[in-house]
Amino acid sequence: MISYTITITGTVQGVGFRPFVYRTAHAHGIRGDVRNDVSGVVIRARGTQKQLDAFLEDLCTKTPPLARIRSCDVKEESPGETYDDFVIVASKHGEKPDVDITRDTAPCAACLKEMRDHSNRRYGHPFINCTDCGPRYTIITGLPYDRPNTTMTDFAMCPLCKAEYENPGNRRFHAQPVCCNDCGPSLSLLDGKGEAIQDTDPVGRAVDLLAQGKILAIKGLGGFHLACRADCEETVVILRNRKRREQKPLAIMTAGIPNVKKFCTLSETEKFLLEGIERPIVICDKKGDLQGIAESVAPGVPTLGMMLPSTPLHALLFDTDRYDALVMTSGNLSSEPICITNEEAVAKLTGIADYFLVNDRPIHIRVDDSIVRILSGNPVLLRRARGYVPAPLPVNYNVEGMVALGGIMKSTVCIGRKSTCYVSQYLGKAENVETLENGVHVLDHLIGVLGVKPERYIIDLHPGGFVSSVITTDDCPVIKIQHHHAHAAACMAENRIDGPSVCLIYDGLGLGDDETLWGGEILVADTREYKRIGHLSPMKMPGGDAATRNPARMAIGALWETYPHTAQKICPWLSPKERQAVISLLQSDINCPVTTSMGRLFDALAAILDICRVQTYEGQPAIELEGYADRNERRSYSLDIVDNGILLLDGPLLLKKAIDDFLSGTDTSIVAARFHNSIVDISAEAANIAAKKNGIGTVCLSGGCFQNALLFERLVKKLHDLKLKPVYHRILSPGDECISFGQAVIGGARRANISNENIRSSTLKD
Repeated sequence: MISYTITITGTVQGVGFRPFVYRTAHAHGIRGDVRNDVSGVVIRARGTQKQLDAFLEDLCTKTPPLARIRSCDVKEESPGETYDDFVIVASKHGEKPDVDITRDTAPCAACLKEMRDHSNRRYGHPFINCTDCGPRYTIITGLPYDRPNTTMTDFAMCPLCKAEYENPGNRRFHAQPVCCNDCGPSLSLLDGKGEAIQDTDPVGRAVDLLAQGKILAIKGLGGFHLACRADCEETVVILRNRKRREQKPLAIMTAGIPNVKKFCTLSETEKFLLEGIERPIVICDKKGDLQGIAESVAPGVPTLGMMLPSTPLHALLFDTDRYDALVMTSGNLSSEPICITNEEAVAKLTGIADYFLVNDRPIHIRVDDSIVRILSGNPVLLRRARGYVPAPLPVNYNVEGMVALGGIMKSTVCIGRKSTCYVSQYLGKAENVETLENGVHVLDHLIGVLGVKPERYIIDLHPGGFVSSVITTDDCPVIKIQHHHAHAAACMAENRIDGPSVCLIYDGLGLGDDETLWGGEILVADTREYKRIGHLSPMKMPGGDAATRNPARMAIGALWETYPHTAQKICPWLSPKERQAVISLLQSDINCPVTTSMGRLFDALAAILDICRVQTYEGQPAIELEGYADRNERRSYSLDIVDNGILLLDGPLLLKKAIDDFLSGTDTSIVAARFHNSIVDISAEAANIAAKKNGIGTVCLSGGCFQNALLFERLVKKLHDLKLKPVYHRILSPGDECISFGQAVIGGARRANISNENIRSSTLKD
């Protein structure tokens, strides 16, 4: 007989791992015990060598659906305590946890079947869950993951639930949120003023109200949604007006794939994502003969954001034939975080919602819905949140104690522990008190549950973000990282590449080393250093941020230096007063910052083609420009790259050629497509030049512009044709949400190599 102590780390708490170990041990005749502790799961196993080998094989290959093993350490122990059986023992608490936090997942098929079974005691239970599904990250207050360390701690289990919880053979064994209609959280329906409505069937009444065209605020897993019928144009317009969300597409929830297919064309990959345990919003192409969805749901774009029910409550709302689809958009005021408490929802959403469907289970961490789009046949996260966070990201360096605070737009924070990074959910634009407070709460929560002591704060060159709210002492060094280098490092690290690589970083704006606003960058970089070897030619932004909100300003500014005559004639719909104000700014060069932003170049053409006159949400001009482009058009405008040691991509010349083409009578859709194709051609050519100069075969693509399917897919193909290897994001968003991860990686890489100057590449900038 041999004795082993087996320590397993990873996502192994709250996912049915201990009962899995228990059943596996009994199947192989193993004696001993298993427990949770701050390291993960610790198993003491005694048996023959043959028994133990088979036991270990099954432990690593037949894990529960939500489990993810990061490491399995096996130590042979001298014979000591004897065991009569194999048992599960109480959790052991220590000083520093080394266990991953489990993510929230959609209800499993077994739970949904019980919820719809009239003879089951959990029939109609809107909080049904088991070890294979349900809330995790949003309710965890500490580790180890036990009920007292969740927001379920105040709900005492009834005898039947407790019996299931304590039975190793039951799938609810140690399912921490386990509950039923008798002992769990409860629903309430409130009127528009927040007053309780006495009703024995809040879900049934909510269905009636939704069917009548009312707007409801519904408390979900990570916060509130605002819901209404998706086929009622009048109601959708009212929701937009009340929420002051003018044109940004609204997400749609529907019961299942058959309903999605009523509205969208659907690939197998999109179907797989929609039905996955993460339940993200998936961007799907609208059907040409789209019916049953109000025009105001997603104006100006050829896609719909579709999702399936992510909680039992949402599933119950669709156990009806009263409607096919509901708008399900974030329950918040414009630019603020989503509401998570009943009181907050009533205070902020009164006047938007007609009724409130609330519950008394507290949400500890607010989390938005995730958004995914298929690009080049692969899922790319446009927003990483519910269902995906906080899954760990392994890296090639020790990042212990790295606290990265990301950027300002689409902010996230990142915590480093050992050789693993934990990137938070999407937090929003870090520019108001509510977002800053939420960001600090999320950061403190991650630091606390992960047991990390901050050693370095890593921030963007641009002032702002969470910096002033987090860094209040001089206890830790503060390291500044250039925005686009962080993008590049995030892309490389996500793909386990140290570099050097050629990196095309195309986004909105990020402060450069020269204190101008970069955004169309060609870098040669590794995870420690970078060199800027090319960029989009500089353009003026008359009025600064006003040029972002009003893309016609950007169009005039982009052309002003090279084609002033053309600049004064474009966008004829612009009022004479506005045009003169812009020209006066440019002539005096007052408040006209210089930018190399690819995102702003897209904005400029969207205004020139009269596709988007005012930006009402981030990225709108570029999104609508992509939507207009004819996918069948393959021609492009001829452009040369200027190589004077720095590769210059001539954006103003591209705009001029597009304008001439448009004025000659070419259709808007063709001009938009040729513009995209031209960016693809010149970007691929620049990458090829840089790759040959530096002896590099890898090209990293990062930045918000690569959420554009037309640009991304054609550039990836072009790079393949040039025998280059395109590398891009698959786990994180290519937008600014990846910045904090890149910052943490750079911090770890620089610390690891601080005393080894010989590895530094002469091609890179310190």
